[in-house]
Amino acid sequence: MYKSLFGVVIKKVRLEHGFTQEKLASQSGLERTFISMLERGIKQPSLKTISSLAKAVGLKNSELLHLVEHEIHLENRKLNPNADATEDQRRLDMLDAEREKLRIDEIVNTMPIIFFARTPMPEYAATFVSKNIRQLFGYDRENFMANNGFWHSHIHEHDLPKVLDRLQKLSVNEVLNHDYRFLTDSGEWLRVREELKLIANESGTPKEVIGSIVSASLA
Repeated sequence: MYKSLFGVVIKKVRLEHGFTQEKLASQSGLERTFISMLERGIKQPSLKTISSLAKAVGLKNSELLHLVEHEIHLENRKLNPNADATEDQRRLDMLDAEREKLRIDEIVNTMPIIFFARTPMPEYAATFVSKNIRQLFGYDRENFMANNGFWHSHIHEHDLPKVLDRLQKLSVNEVLNHDYRFLTDSGEWLRVREELKLIANESGTPKEVIGSIVSASLA
C-alpha cells in the first residue's frame, strides 16, 4: 500500500504546484514515463527518487514522507475503521525506517568527514565509501569500490609501507589513527588523517575494517 500511496501523494503535490508530469520530470531529473508509473503505483520509489522529487517540489525529504504517512493513516482508517492500530503502526514504522535512512544519508554526505568500509588484509578492498569523497579527492566513490588497489595506489610511495605495516598489525576492535599523503584527481597531494577499527564476526574472525577520514590538508 505504501508504494501506491506514494504515487497518490506525488500526484496531489504535483497538481497543487500546477506542474505537468513533464515539468516535474524536468525539475527532478526523472523521466516523464517514470513519473507516470510512480503515480499509478506501477513503479516503486527509491530513496534517491524520493529525494529528487522532494527537492523538485520544494519540500524536505521528511516533509514529503510525512504526507505519505498521513495518506497511509487516512487510507487505513477508510478501509478498516474498526481495526486496531497494529497494521497501521507497522506501515508507519516502515515509513519511519525510510525517513531515517534518508536522514542518515543526508548527514553522512554533507559532513566534511569521509566514511568507509574495507575488507581485511590482504586486499583491503573498499566495500563502502560515502559519496562526499568526491569533494575531497575529486574521484567518484565507484573508483574506489571497482578497483581493489585504487586506494593504496594513490598513497605516496614513501608513506605506503608504513600504512600497510600498521594495517597488518591491527588487532580486532583496536582503533588506529594514522596519516599519509594521498594523490587527488587534480594532481595535488593531501595529507590525510584517518581513523580505523577492525571488527570481527561472531566467531572472532576479522570481518571488516571500518573508518573515517577526519581531516585533510595540502601536503
